[in-house]
Amino acid sequence: MKFLKTIRNSIWVIPVIYCLMALALALIVVYIDMNILPLLNFELAFFLATSVDLAKEILGSISGALLTMTTITFSTIMVVLTTYSSQFSPRVLTNFVNDRRTMRVLGVFMGGFLYSILSLAFMQQATFEGEVISAIVAVMLAVLCLFFFAYFIHFVASSIQVSNLINSLVEDVKDEIEKEEKRIDQDHVAVSGLKPEVVESYDATTALQSEDFGFIQFMNHDRLFEWAEENGAVIHVEQLVGEFVTTSTILITIHHDEGTEIPDSLIRNIELGKERSVYQDVDYGLQKIVDVAIRALSPGINDPNTAVQCIHYLSEALIKNFKYTGTYVIYNDEKHLGRLVVRRSSVEDKLYKMLSQISFYGRQDVTILRTLIEALENIALNSTDDVKRDIEAFSRYVYDGFDEDVLYDIDYKYINERQVRLSEALNRAE
Repeated sequence: MKFLKTIRNSIWVIPVIYCLMALALALIVVYIDMNILPLLNFELAFFLATSVDLAKEILGSISGALLTMTTITFSTIMVVLTTYSSQFSPRVLTNFVNDRRTMRVLGVFMGGFLYSILSLAFMQQATFEGEVISAIVAVMLAVLCLFFFAYFIHFVASSIQVSNLINSLVEDVKDEIEKEEKRIDQDHVAVSGLKPEVVESYDATTALQSEDFGFIQFMNHDRLFEWAEENGAVIHVEQLVGEFVTTSTILITIHHDEGTEIPDSLIRNIELGKERSVYQDVDYGLQKIVDVAIRALSPGINDPNTAVQCIHYLSEALIKNFKYTGTYVIYNDEKHLGRLVVRRSSVEDKLYKMLSQISFYGRQDVTILRTLIEALENIALNSTDDVKRDIEAFSRYVYDGFDEDVLYDIDYKYINERQVRLSEALNRAE
């Protein structure tokens, strides 16, 4: 699983695949030119076959042009990455770099260049008899690259628009929320606000520490549950996905019988990395949107409208994420309730982590205060009573932290209207 994730997140995989395809195409076309065309008992159309000398000129010109386009594409990618880092957040760079469209365009150019240069290297007057089709194939590849280049320019222009970036971040979060819901919706899985007690008596308890340091990127819940079920043990996962752990951090606690052997491979079902990943980590996906909002509120950029848009998108993602409000995901089997217990973030934690920084950096902007209250109202309208209690407490925190010295009478009017609507949403029955 870790190997597949590394492959998926590596920027070189797609270009290498396209280069291998170009190599295979070059070999096939050379084989056709050497062994099949001389045996044909009819002549190809004038625009399909060329002489060897003309083919060399065409291949040389196309290879140079495609190398130039590849260089321009790479330079454009670097400019976009600089823009993402300075205007939005360094943590959103992976959204552009790992986008398959970016790597696909770069791979097409590299493949086209590789085909042209290899065909030119294979092209020898003494080897080929008559005309060849290598040049026309290179021309078709060049035309394809031209279309891809136009598409890439359009894609880059769309990518640096903040609204498209925010929407892309939200879609990533919604995908992970849906995956989490599928895991929780299984018959043997439940969500609870209380950590279940170990009701059975076990002879031993083993705490497994991390073998390395870094961020928790992935937990294989199914494997842990299967092992616990097969060995009649109870496993408690002590850390959250996305948390930073050291070599002294306890990752899982196992309650088991004295004779049960704990394999070394069990701890490897929790994978670490040097940076956080959105995969299985909804909070990190939400944090990226928060980073864009905070950067927009900085004095150097001063773009509160972007922060407002981020808050609206955050409220939509939090509404979906608050469908299950328990702080523990519990895997049960027929013999034991709570065979595997996994921690998850509470509603209070999510509200604080996602909105407290925006509240702090926007504490002198009336628009930010109004938008935060509106977002809490929208969340309350779509949430249970447990979530509403946390929202009510957090709304007081937001308002108390605002700098009231910047408010005028008309500001109080609009703020009070929003607070009344929030109060109505909190008091509305489910």
